[in-house]
Amino acid sequence: MFRETGARKHGFFTVDLKEDEQGSPKVTEINIRHVAFTQCFAAGGANFAEDTIRLLDNDPTFDTSFKLYEFEPDLIFLRDVDETPILMRESELLRTVEK
Repeated sequence: MFRETGARKHGFFTVDLKEDEQGSPKVTEINIRHVAFTQCFAAGGANFAEDTIRLLDNDPTFDTSFKLYEFEPDLIFLRDVDETPILMRESELLRTVEK
C-alpha cells in the first residue's frame, strides 16, 4: 500500500482479505481507523485502543518506539457484521466443524 501510494508508513490500519477461487488472498478493503474486532486484538495482547489513547494523551510512561505485535500461533479472530467477535484457536475451530 505504501509503495503504491508513495506515503510514509505511519498510523493504524487493518486490511480485509478474501480468497479467490484458487485460494490466493485478495485485498478487499483497507481501514485507517479502529475496527469492530479491535477488542479481539486486545484480548490477544495488542491493545491498540489503549496505545492510541496513551499516545494522544502524551503519557510520559508510554513507549513510543515501534512495536511489532505478534500473536500466539494458531490464534484466529472471527467476526461477522452483526455478531460479537470471537478469539479462538484455529485447531478448536476445526474440531467444531468436524463434529
